Amino acid sequence: MRPVLLSIDVGTHSLRSAFVSLEGRVLAHNEEPLLIWKTASTMEFCSENIWEALVTSVNRLVSEHPLNQEDIKGIGIDTTYSLVLLDQQMQPVHLPGSNRADTFGWMDSRASQQAAVITREYPGLFGYAGSGINARSNCSKLLWLFQCAPETWQAATCILDLYDYVTWKLTACLTRTPDSTSHIFTKDAAAQLNMDIEERFKGKSLEIAAAIGDGLCKSAADQLNLKQGIPVSTGIVDAYGGTLATILADNHQGSQQPLDCITRRVSFIGGISSNYVAFSRDMLTCDGTDGPYPSVLEGYWLIYARQTAAGAFIDHIITSHPAYSSIHDISVSLGIGVHEYLNQILYELAGNNRSEYAEGVSKLTAHLHMLPYFDAPEVDQPQRGMITGLTLDKSHQSLAVLYLASIQALALDARYQLEKLKKAGYHVELLIPTGGLAKNQLLLTEHINILNIPAAIPEEKENMLLSGAITGSVAADIYDSIEDAIRAMSRYQERIEPNRQLVDFYQAKYDTFIKMLKDQQSWE
Repeated sequence: MRPVLLSIDVGTHSLRSAFVSLEGRVLAHNEEPLLIWKTASTMEFCSENIWEALVTSVNRLVSEHPLNQEDIKGIGIDTTYSLVLLDQQMQPVHLPGSNRADTFGWMDSRASQQAAVITREYPGLFGYAGSGINARSNCSKLLWLFQCAPETWQAATCILDLYDYVTWKLTACLTRTPDSTSHIFTKDAAAQLNMDIEERFKGKSLEIAAAIGDGLCKSAADQLNLKQGIPVSTGIVDAYGGTLATILADNHQGSQQPLDCITRRVSFIGGISSNYVAFSRDMLTCDGTDGPYPSVLEGYWLIYARQTAAGAFIDHIITSHPAYSSIHDISVSLGIGVHEYLNQILYELAGNNRSEYAEGVSKLTAHLHMLPYFDAPEVDQPQRGMITGLTLDKSHQSLAVLYLASIQALALDARYQLEKLKKAGYHVELLIPTGGLAKNQLLLTEHINILNIPAAIPEEKENMLLSGAITGSVAADIYDSIEDAIRAMSRYQERIEPNRQLVDFYQAKYDTFIKMLKDQQSWE
């Protein structure tokens, strides 16, 4: 095998490791499940389980795809936005009520009261948080821990972002990046909240994609059956990493779009939650978004418009329907996923002709409309989920149409979010989709048509795994900068234009969406 980079992607339900070529092609990958404890307001992980899954995944990857140890040139990591608690001996500190979990998951919203207090009484306390801070912010969670679980707080003498935890396990070096919670939870913020937190943020501050210490340490190398000293990059949160892996993509290797093109693009990172990430030259703020943050692409700022439940929302609509069990059994017997089977039902309802998709499938929801806010609301987003147009139908077809309506609701909300970004001065001319949710062709088509902008489809289908490869390549001095690495490793294979014949239909759907939003707000 030729020289490769080892990319590690820690998701919500699974961890993946992959060998990626220096040109940005995923050559092989392995996936291992993760333990997760989830309620309506909590999400918890076990850091030791995450490390065990990483060891298992890398060992299986290496055993199934043997290579010379010298062929692995660098290691890069991205993880979810999660927070690990450790004690003075760097052992796990369990979250209240748990005997295994020591990690706040990204979707944990138990700190809603703390977020509301911060937003109301300390506006701007955490710098780049935008118009308000939400319950899923690590800063809110730490205030909750301080106020509501003092024994756990006292025991947790080391607090690490999950990606910083993983790099510590790989290198035996504690490090932080400018995006780590320690850099957002400033001394001033700690003083105003009367929290003794600074000593809990241990570690040397390094830039994103910097090489850590002497690379892979002996203990980790022995567990992973890899060579000691392989360069290891500082970590990055997955939405940011996925954005960098795709935002500068061109349609063939060697072409050079000007860097400024990123200010006319928006990255769509689709998964259990979704993020729409836009860039600007100036520090442009926008209500209801997260940021703007300084970017690793020098001279640019980036901002996040988030959907905290996207894939999770679609799955809720599907699994709560009376026909779900039957649909699930049939899809298993056919060897396909539930979403793919529902897509087939919709094509059949539309006349089984994908070339006539636009006229058939999209308009199946002409009298069915949704607001996708089924998740716990944000501080500055008090709306709830809503459906109008329901009937007593319990058939497979009715579930398929509800599934379509949920996809359209997410795309309509994305349009609502991007319209706000446009008013704030951002330019949105090209959609760059990535992530597991973006692999669904029907969902992607609905987004393109509803947003009414073209999309550039990445050449690499597992392009989220490019994130660690890009940062790992810079740490290994293969490329001089993240920009150089992106240009060498990121391409798109085709550009899909929106169907202009559906503009009027989707404008009517969007008008209805906005009316539902305003009506619900008036009821509050």
